[in-house]
Amino acid sequence: MPTDMQYKDGLRKDKFLNDLIIEAIKDGDTEKALEYLEKDNERIEKALEE
Repeated sequence: MPTDMQYKDGLRKDKFLNDLIIEAIKDGDTEKALEYLEKDNERIEKALEE
């Protein structure tokens, strides 16, 4: 089970990525938003494999 500090660090990473995706969508760059989401999914899949 992650510590409170690890949990908050994970949330900070998630928020940073969400901010990038929101900005890309607002700019009309759906390809960039999709790229960010695909990379994040890869990160999540690797973490779940461990």
